[in-house]
Amino acid sequence: MTTRGTTIKTDTPALLTLLRPMITRRYEMFVDHEACCGCQICELVCPREAISLSEATLEDGRVVVEARVDIDETKCSFCGECVALCPTHALEIRVNGELANPVVDGEAFPRLIRRRRVNQEAFEGDGPVAVTDTTYIDECPVGAISADVVVDEEGAVVAVQDVEIDRALCINCTHCMETGPKGAFEIIKPYKGRVFLDISLCPEGCQACADACPTAALVYDGEKVEFDRRFCLFCGACEQVCPVEGENGVPIIHVERSGFAHTPVESGAWARAVEKLVSYQETAREYAVKGQQRRRKLVLEALLGIEVDAK
Repeated sequence: MTTRGTTIKTDTPALLTLLRPMITRRYEMFVDHEACCGCQICELVCPREAISLSEATLEDGRVVVEARVDIDETKCSFCGECVALCPTHALEIRVNGELANPVVDGEAFPRLIRRRRVNQEAFEGDGPVAVTDTTYIDECPVGAISADVVVDEEGAVVAVQDVEIDRALCINCTHCMETGPKGAFEIIKPYKGRVFLDISLCPEGCQACADACPTAALVYDGEKVEFDRRFCLFCGACEQVCPVEGENGVPIIHVERSGFAHTPVESGAWARAVEKLVSYQETAREYAVKGQQRRRKLVLEALLGIEVDAK
């Protein structure tokens, strides 16, 4: 693909920017290093191999230098595939100053289904959870929840009003739905998969995976790492920083994605992206199908909703 214009790259500790000024359009790509969890999805899905991810630095089982995304400005075409699949909204494209995603806007990629709903009536009940408990606000890993918290003269919470979710920040981890008042939040995450963790092989005191997890699905209790599937985005950031290999060179914490919830689409670009990110073995488990080509056909048809040529 021919690239028109010269891309200007600027990288600071907090933000990587690519700018391509053209006669009729001005393309900008942003990578928020602070929002990035180092999951490698952008690197895997990039059709031009323009994205690379550095290795995190560990000391005594802790992440002291986080993995960092870099983009080769001579290869990037501002297609938006990485943006569409970033689980933490760390990447963004603007065209002429407006948010855009060419691969989604052109219907080559679907929109991932991300539901975020707030039921204000659930905060008006008489129960102690509905009135006084605001831990769901404090425990949101990205600070996406805001509310008008009413306190009395002694500082005690007496009401919670006008609860809102910032869609630009929310990563659909479901923490609020699980810890907030019953029925107050409805969160649907678009990611499907499983995580395999063998804590018996974890080095003593190691909590690198918990440091990298963007949703606190992995936590270290002082003795061992614990995993809560409810909050997992199956992004793979934990696997990237795990320092221990198990069988066949696979880290002792391993993520296998089985698909995404998304709007209908028929696209070769999306099919290729799915092939890079999804485990056929995990997705085809329910089919109990042997044979690589037939398994691939069934899995793609299930994920894409279209008939696929087995060849």
